[in-house]
Amino acid sequence: MNKWIWGVYPYLCITLFLLVPVIRMVFRPFAWSTRASSLFNRTSLGVASRLLHWGVLLVLAGHLAGLFGGLAGSEGAIRFFFWVGLIGGSMVLLGSVVALYRRFASPEVRAMSQPDDYIVHLFLIPIVGLALYQVVAHRIFGIAYTASSWAASLWTLSPQPELMASASPITKVHVFLALTFFAYFPFTKLVHAWTYPVNYFVRPYQSMRTVKYRLQKRWEFMLRSDKSWLTYSLGIVVLVFLAAGAMLGRIAVANATTESGGTAGLVDGRLSGMPLYISQCARCHGVGGRGDGAGAGSPTFAATPRDFTTGTYAFISTDNGVASDEDLARTIGRGLPLSGMPGFGHLSDTQIRSLVDVLRTFAVENREAGKRIPIPVPPPPADSVLQAGARLFKTNCAACHGESGAGDGLLAANLPVHPANLSAGRIKAGREPSQLYLRVAAGVPPVMPPFRSTLSDDEIWAVVRFVESRIIGRQ
Repeated sequence: MNKWIWGVYPYLCITLFLLVPVIRMVFRPFAWSTRASSLFNRTSLGVASRLLHWGVLLVLAGHLAGLFGGLAGSEGAIRFFFWVGLIGGSMVLLGSVVALYRRFASPEVRAMSQPDDYIVHLFLIPIVGLALYQVVAHRIFGIAYTASSWAASLWTLSPQPELMASASPITKVHVFLALTFFAYFPFTKLVHAWTYPVNYFVRPYQSMRTVKYRLQKRWEFMLRSDKSWLTYSLGIVVLVFLAAGAMLGRIAVANATTESGGTAGLVDGRLSGMPLYISQCARCHGVGGRGDGAGAGSPTFAATPRDFTTGTYAFISTDNGVASDEDLARTIGRGLPLSGMPGFGHLSDTQIRSLVDVLRTFAVENREAGKRIPIPVPPPPADSVLQAGARLFKTNCAACHGESGAGDGLLAANLPVHPANLSAGRIKAGREPSQLYLRVAAGVPPVMPPFRSTLSDDEIWAVVRFVESRIIGRQ
């Protein structure tokens, strides 16, 4: 389904968006009209029209900045997109609501309205509303890094739908509705946007109106007819996206070269290395990996995005507390859903490894990972094991996690990160027995200490069996 929505469906929408206007111009030139209703309720029309037209221009400018800025890894362009998109989107939303209300409220306008007059606004309102809600309420921004690389891949004729898999559900709905709107756009009166009368700005002061060129059947390119303007408008759009496709994988970021593809960032035609990091990770962790991305302060996150420059990671499996490449690859692939980090298992192993390489370049000091802690065969959950586990949990774990495992121990309030709520099954690294064992044995740096030096293998397994049987899922 992911491949169909983000790898096939966009081409259907793009084809309709670019081809139908040409067909309409050839076979139905008289239907190329705005169907103006300015004779009625002019006050509301003036407000709606100004808000919509200027708002759309701002939104387009913002999206262009987001497209090319996201591909280049430019934080300045993304900030420009944020403010211009926020202002322009608010104008479009308000203008669309006013225009839709006018069509319902004015009997004359309602009588001359056609279905697409309403459907257009029923697209615009949710498309813009969802984007504004995510920006204002969720404070998630920087998704342009992700969407721009995906959009550019479409124009290389080698689409990479996996790039959109990590986007939030609201973003996916927003983009899907926008694609559908683009497909519907040329069937509406909005098609007149392709032939905006730019020649009005350079015409003589006195001009004789004629249809000699407007309705001629042959195609001309001297900017005298709608056919001419349509050709250049469509051509500009195509050239813009072809330029975006040419930029895919080429970023303007310091230290962009990695072992997995260099600055071009394409391995076997798929995004890799630093460009892949910009696409998938920079929106939260920042272009420089300092945990200061545009969406880092979102209230939807349970934890602040990690600062990769420290080289310290929480979910490790080594005996010296330093994350191995396998630890990082697992966290990237699986994600940390409880903290707000999505999983990236849709990426290939090569792509995930290239992200691990990028994380290593961010660290101020790269320490060598120790040996992987062996996981012995677990004992069966016999009563004696559970009793021993209960005693050990109370002695070693309850001070932070609480006796019920709810994360409400006496020391919990003094910790920089709140202890996991085990009783609700809220365990970031996963509830698999092997992961529970590693979390007790290796700890969770720098908050939870490793217990492999104070507890034997059997004692660690006793704690794990107790947590599995008597605590997890209690709520």
